[in-house]
Amino acid sequence: MKVDARFRQLLSLCCRSILFTTVLALAFCRAVPFAGAQSTGGRIRGTVMDPSGAAIAAAKITLINEATQATRDTQAGAEGEYIFLEVPVGSYEVNAQSPGFKKYVRRSVVLNLNEVVNLDITLQVGAAVDTIEVTGAPPLVDTTSTQLGAVVNERAVSELPLAQRDAYQLLQLQPGVQSQLGVDNVYGSDRAGVVSVNGGRGRDNNYSVNGGDGNDQFANLPAIQPSPDAIAEFRVLTNTFDAEYGRNSGAVVNVVTKSGSNEFHGDAYEFFRNKGLNARGFFDSQKLDYLQNQFGATLGGPIKKNKTFFFASYEGDRIRRGSSSDTVAVPSDPERVGDFSADPTFAGVLSNASILNNRPACLTALGSGSIADGTPYTSIFPTNTIPTACFAQTAFDLLNQFVGQDRS
Repeated sequence: MKVDARFRQLLSLCCRSILFTTVLALAFCRAVPFAGAQSTGGRIRGTVMDPSGAAIAAAKITLINEATQATRDTQAGAEGEYIFLEVPVGSYEVNAQSPGFKKYVRRSVVLNLNEVVNLDITLQVGAAVDTIEVTGAPPLVDTTSTQLGAVVNERAVSELPLAQRDAYQLLQLQPGVQSQLGVDNVYGSDRAGVVSVNGGRGRDNNYSVNGGDGNDQFANLPAIQPSPDAIAEFRVLTNTFDAEYGRNSGAVVNVVTKSGSNEFHGDAYEFFRNKGLNARGFFDSQKLDYLQNQFGATLGGPIKKNKTFFFASYEGDRIRRGSSSDTVAVPSDPERVGDFSADPTFAGVLSNASILNNRPACLTALGSGSIADGTPYTSIFPTNTIPTACFAQTAFDLLNQFVGQDRS
């Protein structure tokens, strides 16, 4: 009986575990379509034609990433049309082949983030062993999308000066974008990523990193800030962006980080600042302390060439900054030990005598048994000097630890 009971208990536990795992898996599967992922690449499309302009159906088009040699193939449709969806940013080689025509090769086709590159291909009649390589072609223009925006590439992110090394500072370089720094009436306005785009509110923008949600859900601020050395590029869509983004009425800031390639690449850096070249504040008697160290490293490369790659990034930030307060009056050295003989305004009456009566050391120092309410200060302290035994000792300790001496 004991064995049967234990077996039933174990079986029940296993069934509940399986049920929990199944429910969790179903919940995850249901959540995936609604995750709201956004595009982290672009598209390459076009039409394959012969010299007369007629469409060539079933032509084979090959797309090769020049950094990783990753290859994708597609076939032209009945009207010669082809398209590659969700192509990662980078530089590509496009090949096209069809029986009875020479092989077409075009290198260095640069695809930026969220860009649609329209590349029409004209095949020349000839043997398939011959190759036509297109060079010096005019720049490709996106004629399929109404999106307005600008791309900030890797070189701009890594080489333009950034005092705080916040890549979102570069948003201000785009047309129609106005910084909100200095507007202190709204929480989070001190963030470089909080910008007004085409007159919109600073917190109406949508931020994504590698296609994932990069928004602070509490105040709609940029919550993820990749290191500038880890950013491949980012795109700022300021108007008429596609319906895939949605969510916000302002701009879309889409950031894509670097990935590995067939070659090892990396860097190590440290940026150092101190108060040496800082100016003294108008109300400050001396320069405020300031010491900043920003350091980090990146490394990317192949795990297996043409197959698997890695990229890692680390950044640390250490800031020690002094702060200035409003000008305040502090006690003079005699007043810090209770000597107010130089103060002509030392007057008044004691409204709550229990404060002193509950301090036996104070009564001993005053040579008094007790003090009544309403007694004038001049009667309690004839020389305008308050014994330190009458001080609140906690306040006296805080005064000595944190309140500076009078330097006037």
